[in-house]
Amino acid sequence: MVTFSVLTLNLWNINEPLEPRYRALEKGLKALRPDIVCLQEVFRDPKSARNQSELVAEMCGLPNVVEKNGLATISRYWIVRSRSTRLPEFPGDAPRQALLVELSIEKRPVLVANTHLAYPPEMVRERTVQAGAVMAAIKHYRPTGRKIAKLLCGDFNDVGESLAVRTVLNSGENFRDAYAECNPGSPGITYSCKENRYVDPVWTVDARIDYIFASPELTSKACTVVFDGRNKLDLVSDHYGVFCALTFRESRRASRQRKIGRGTPLRTGRGKRRQS
Repeated sequence: MVTFSVLTLNLWNINEPLEPRYRALEKGLKALRPDIVCLQEVFRDPKSARNQSELVAEMCGLPNVVEKNGLATISRYWIVRSRSTRLPEFPGDAPRQALLVELSIEKRPVLVANTHLAYPPEMVRERTVQAGAVMAAIKHYRPTGRKIAKLLCGDFNDVGESLAVRTVLNSGENFRDAYAECNPGSPGITYSCKENRYVDPVWTVDARIDYIFASPELTSKACTVVFDGRNKLDLVSDHYGVFCALTFRESRRASRQRKIGRGTPLRTGRGKRRQS
């Protein structure tokens, strides 16, 4: 069974201290070895003049990169195609996008959507509208092949009970919150004024605002908060990252065939049992 890993991280662009953050990021990426990386707040590195997505791709040894308007998706797997969708704009906020990238993972199509919703915190309605636009872009995406598995990653700037997150969870895509599913009852803080020295001092509430959502075709095996100063993964941004291991969910037919292959007893029509 194919297992692949996904990391989502708001990179915090080129805020200082940049070099120590790069060193911590490279060390952590080599330890985590993600197969897919979704980045928000990607800028051009002031020293090398290269896009930060290229630098991160080199840090973790991933060959395929798509970057558009501050969003980047980096992948071990072949990128079939990509598109960027503009989200509704509002006064007081920067332009926002959703980056949709179709990957081929062991010949199975996977759509990875990456986004970053409106800031500051009081823009509750605006983020809800933008989340709706992201879901519309995902719904209307036409894959190149058969039925496609879907992931939605990013910085939502909003908590799990928010209208923006509910818009995702209550959509027809049947997305599930990977962290909440793997860690029931855990707060999963990704933005902490108490423990992260890079967080804006005007921020006063610890919250989980970064997410990985998975469609029913995928199973979340494990999901953790990373780059939070724990488990030898130092701080690299004002956000912590979210790291998730996933597999493709087996169909009932495939599960039945696998059980038969292992010699699982099956019931006959007469109520007797036989060994296949």
